[in-house]
This record gives sequence, C-alpha cells and structure tokens, in this order.
Amino acid sequence: MIIKKVKLSDIKNENKFLLSYPLRPELYQNWENSFLDVPKIAVNQKNEILFGADFYHYCKIQKKPREIDAMQGDFPDKEALLLGYNLKDKFYGFNLYEKLIFVKKFKHFYFLARPADADGSRGWISEIYERTGLDIKINDELLTQLETLTGNEFLKILSADRIALKAALKLCGFTSQDRKFFFLLFARAAFSTSHQLKILELMEEIMFRDKTSCAAVFEKLNIKDCFDSRNPREIIVEKIFKYRFPEYSQKEQEWQKKIKKLKLPANVKLFHYPFFEKRQVDVHISLPDPQGINRIIKNLEQKGDRQS
Repeated sequence: MIIKKVKLSDIKNENKFLLSYPLRPELYQNWENSFLDVPKIAVNQKNEILFGADFYHYCKIQKKPREIDAMQGDFPDKEALLLGYNLKDKFYGFNLYEKLIFVKKFKHFYFLARPADADGSRGWISEIYERTGLDIKINDELLTQLETLTGNEFLKILSADRIALKAALKLCGFTSQDRKFFFLLFARAAFSTSHQLKILELMEEIMFRDKTSCAAVFEKLNIKDCFDSRNPREIIVEKIFKYRFPEYSQKEQEWQKKIKKLKLPANVKLFHYPFFEKRQVDVHISLPDPQGINRIIKNLEQKGDRQS
C-alpha cells in the first residue's frame, strides 16, 4: 500500500465497499486539520473508495476541487472490504445497520471468491470473528432475516441504534405496516432491550387475540399521549401489559392493600417483581449512614438467636 495524491474527480464513489450509513461528512468539520499527515481515505487501484466515503463527501461539499492524499493498494474485494471495516472501526466505530451491511457484503465477496464453498460452509463467519472486532452473533436467525434488516425499511432505526438486534429480529415477524408504528415508538423513547422484546411479545399476543392491527391497539391505548409524560417508557410498557393481562390491575390493587396493612417505617419500601412475573419481593431500606447496616445485621442476628 502506498500514499499518493489522487484527484477528487478521479475517485469513484460507489456502493461496492460502502460501510457508512448514513453518510456523515460533518464528522470531518474538525478533523480536516487534525492528523495532517494521515490520509483520510483509502482506495484500490481503480480508485474505488474502501474507506473514507464520509471524507470524500465532505470534500465535495466544500466545493474545492483538489488532490487529496490517499492510501492506495491492490486488494481482492474481500480483503478490500476487511481493510475498510477495520479502518472505520478504528476511527469511528459502527452503528448496528452498518455492521449488518458488512456481514452481508463480506458473505457475498467470500463466496464470490470461493464458489465451491457456497453449499453451506460457515468458514466465512469464523473469518469475520478472527479478522475483525465484530460483536454481533451471526446465526441462522440473523442470516434468514439479513435481507430484510439491511433493506431501506430498517435503515433509519438501526443506524440510529434505537433498537436492539434481538428486537429487530423479532420485529421482522410483523407486517411492514405494523413495523412502522414500532419504529416510531422506539425512535421516540429509549427502551432497554428487555422492554423492547416485552413490548413486541405482548403486542403480538394482543393483536392475535383481538384480530387487530398495531395501529388500532396504539390508538386504543393512547400511546402517543404517553410521550408527554415524565416517564413514557414505564407508562407505555405498563399500559400494554395491563391491556394484555387485565387481571394485573387487580393484583396491583391487592398488593397495595397488603403494603398498607404492614405499616412499614418510612425508610422501608417493598417492591414486587415487574408485572408479578415472579414471586420475588425486593426490600429497599434507606439509611442515614453506613453504620446503619451494622445495626440492622446485629438486630437480625439477635432475633435469630432468640428464635433458636
């Protein structure tokens, strides 16, 4: 690989090795004058961009036709993609959509170079893990839905890292029309992975039970009004859970009655497991100082001695 001057007009901006979704030329606003001796773009012998598509677009936006320093080398397509991935990973990292695009393109280039292995070989997966820092699990479920996940429909939500991969895979089982409402929901409120999966699971059951659409359920529950509340995530999950399990409201009322009867001190709080999915009870005790812990332990030991 060499470093040479390349005319901006000679650089080929193609999708072949592109791993930037969306393109973010603004990343270079403060980078252009940093690392002055380090090329910010890598190309192959055909001047196709391997790394630095964002920088290329930054230069175009600046409207300054010029030559730029570029790393140039002659690589097979698979090696070129790996180089682009590792350079981008080193400088900027990847969003979830970009990682999935990389998996899709690497698989394509791997079997293009080794057509004899196209009958089900998993060697390409091992090579990804050996030669990159990719941190997603490539399994049958992912490979089955890879085309769907790397389509335009999922681009915005995945590139914004507003949905976990497990939830995205679950979402593939919904219709395209229903998916739109979940995209909006997850884009507006930052749910944990477990809450995303819980929402999708509950909604799937509700929609099957009521023979209805996601839109109809969200409208019935006034989900859009929840975003104006202080804790929209908790309220939304609870609303959906209560609608799926009407008996939950009764359990919650019974729980509150039991707590009142206990007449606990102000510094002691009891919490049931979310949605009563387990019988577990958590005890929260507020203490004015760390020494309070020792007093509690001592009292418990004394009670234990008396009982024995």
